[in-house]
Amino acid sequence: MARRRFPVGVQDFESIIKDGFVYVDKTGYIYDLANNYGNAMFLSRPRRFGKSLLCSTLKYYFLGRKDLFEGLAIDRLEKDWTRYPVFHFDMSQCKNDDPDAVAVSLDLILKNFEKQYGLLGEDLSFGDRLKMLILTAHERTGHRAVLIFDEYDSPVLNVIDEPEKLKAIRSIYNSFYGPVKSMAEHLRFVFLTGITKFSQMSIFSTINNLSNISMDETWEGLCGITATELERDFKDDIATLAVKYKLTPDEMLARLRERYDGYHFGPGMVDVYNPFSIVNTFSRIKLDDYWFSSATPSALIKILNKYNFKITDIERKNVYASSFDQPFDNMASAIPILYQSGYLTIKDYDFDLDLYTVGIPNGEVYSGLYNTLMPVYLNDSDDDNTSLLMAVQRAMRDDDIDAALTAVQSYLSALPS
Repeated sequence: MARRRFPVGVQDFESIIKDGFVYVDKTGYIYDLANNYGNAMFLSRPRRFGKSLLCSTLKYYFLGRKDLFEGLAIDRLEKDWTRYPVFHFDMSQCKNDDPDAVAVSLDLILKNFEKQYGLLGEDLSFGDRLKMLILTAHERTGHRAVLIFDEYDSPVLNVIDEPEKLKAIRSIYNSFYGPVKSMAEHLRFVFLTGITKFSQMSIFSTINNLSNISMDETWEGLCGITATELERDFKDDIATLAVKYKLTPDEMLARLRERYDGYHFGPGMVDVYNPFSIVNTFSRIKLDDYWFSSATPSALIKILNKYNFKITDIERKNVYASSFDQPFDNMASAIPILYQSGYLTIKDYDFDLDLYTVGIPNGEVYSGLYNTLMPVYLNDSDDDNTSLLMAVQRAMRDDDIDAALTAVQSYLSALPS
């Protein structure tokens, strides 16, 4: 039997469908999102958690591409398949720490859309160019425009510790996003994805009806692979992996759960697996720390240093729900941004107190965090740190707490007082 094709690095919905890649059907969510819950939304999810594929799917839905959705959940729901003018901005193309380079990238994105409508906007501000695109598209097609901003905060996150560059990039973005509020009557749908909110980004102040759905129970399974979806859609793949590791399918599922599950994005506590790691695991038929190894440890360390956050504070922390909706630059602790970045997740929710308990989601993040942070907090010697980690991991696997303590004591005795 031929192996299934997994979309490693493929984030375009059309490519996934036409090229026969595995697709977990999220189109029921897409229909509800587009038709039943307002017309301006912001969704925060960690990197590599399916935000770009979600944006791409929304784009093709609003373009009326019925041919791509045959047999999927939305095919039974949508009757009209109206073609709207869609402006899909992948802001990761502006991922640069140089404000001038960010401006050049944004200019190129706008030019591509302007060519479609025969517009020349080079002498206008970024905001006026966006405004002209929206007005022209509505006038020529008779349908209101759709705006999709994927990874809207990508350039800003690069310079969070460089105030002058941050100020300059914010200025560019505020000019760009500024007109959106005044264009409401010409807009059918506005959707933003990112990791976090920034208080001085005009997109959040100018769109006064922008709903943050990041922790809404309705959308907990919108990105990622839920436990139900994994067991339903990947039975054969789990069985294949089980043969490789000489386990039963149930044992293999337990191994996958321990390593990649454990994410929760709201009070409903829907179990969500890391999609990047799952897709890579089944594609390569190998368990590994795919998501964590694709990160930039320096960004994590910048966050921890900014808030003077200690590694000993990272588990079982309590946070009020209101803390998660605070803009990044107004946060009083690192906990919300660590949650939004995927290093922590919701472990429990107290409805009476509106209080969340957060902790490390799974084995992949646990081992990745301690591998990354150990050199920062402990010894300069990679060999010593690795030896300690291996000794403790082996002892904990064997339920030998005495051996683990002995290894730690031996390590600490060698540190300067």
